[in-house]
Amino acid sequence: MFTLLALTTACTEEVGLIDEDSNFGGRGGGRNTALDPVMDIVDLTPPPANPLRNAYFGDLHVHTEYSFDAYNFGTTATPYDAYRFAQGASIEHPGGYQIQMATPLDFYAVTDHAMFLGLALEAGDTTTPFSQYPVSQNLHNLNADDNKGVWSLLSRITNFAAFIPDTLAGILAGEISEEMATGVTRRAWADIINAAEQYNDPGHFTTFVAYEYTSSTDDVGNLHRNVIFRGSDKLPAVPFSRLNSQNPEGLWDWMDTLRAQGIESLAIPHNSNGSNGQMFKLVDWAGNPMDDAYADQRMRNEPIVEITQSQRHLGYASFALTQ
Repeated sequence: MFTLLALTTACTEEVGLIDEDSNFGGRGGGRNTALDPVMDIVDLTPPPANPLRNAYFGDLHVHTEYSFDAYNFGTTATPYDAYRFAQGASIEHPGGYQIQMATPLDFYAVTDHAMFLGLALEAGDTTTPFSQYPVSQNLHNLNADDNKGVWSLLSRITNFAAFIPDTLAGILAGEISEEMATGVTRRAWADIINAAEQYNDPGHFTTFVAYEYTSSTDDVGNLHRNVIFRGSDKLPAVPFSRLNSQNPEGLWDWMDTLRAQGIESLAIPHNSNGSNGQMFKLVDWAGNPMDDAYADQRMRNEPIVEITQSQRHLGYASFALTQ
């Protein structure tokens, strides 16, 4: 009984946890620690909400090796490379030297072209089933180290003009598997989503799941849009492209359909200066005057517009000039 009472009394005594003389040494009567404790605090709390709306800097038009045009002209950077680059890491340029941003960005989105997303990369890799189609032959080992000189430009320009229309013609003729091509796009899109999720750091560095819708008028008026998704918990399995509708109103219909399922997005008209006036004409695609329904749908889906842009393809097209 006495022992129990003594233990109880000892447990209820006030214990001095902080003793300046003993430096966290407890009640031992002097310093009894070999090293001073490290008192730094790791604070990962997101910054508070910003009612003053400070200016943040980012890039919402970035292509990687998954875009046909970028891959065709030498880009081998992945979406993961892109996000590391945006945060200040150096990456290798196709010309063989390192590139690095002077100031890291606050937000970023990889916006690879949805049209046959990832298919050029698949064609260039001779180990894949798609590379066995004749349409892939000119892309075999396209970005191998021994094929990055000036002399490769002619074949790259030819590829740029032929690969997409020839691939589409092959699918429509039943000579190329649409299921295989769509499967490639599904995997590439899933990887883009994964990269955005991996590098998203709320309050510090914001990533967006995004892509580029690449359409044009029959007279080559640019109607490109960068499509940016608000969240990433629920997304389409395959992005909507010009192959699904040349008419941007089809894109808005698709976005409205997703919105009804809880998937919010916006489209940003891109390179409007190259649209030959078509991006902001005063009639709809069918040539009818704009009405309230048209205006409401467009405002709902693309409430902002790109004013200017600087092409960023992480090495796109300039590799040959360094050789």
